[in-house]
Amino acid sequence: MSGQRDLRGLAPPEPMEIILQWLDAASAGEQAQFHLPHTPFPLYEHLRLRRCHWECAAQSDGSAILTVFRD
Repeated sequence: MSGQRDLRGLAPPEPMEIILQWLDAASAGEQAQFHLPHTPFPLYEHLRLRRCHWECAAQSDGSAILTVFRD
């Protein structure tokens, strides 16, 4: 996936589902960036169960940029 995918306009749990679907289909070494309406704390439990690591940067407007790396 290239670029950043803006998921801010989607109703929960659709952003989480999109991120997990991407992660489950991604190959080792791939990464993707998602713009979310807030820090995705509920997603972290799901990410911990998968082969990945991530970075999340809070934005001044309350949104968050999540970058997920498939291990």
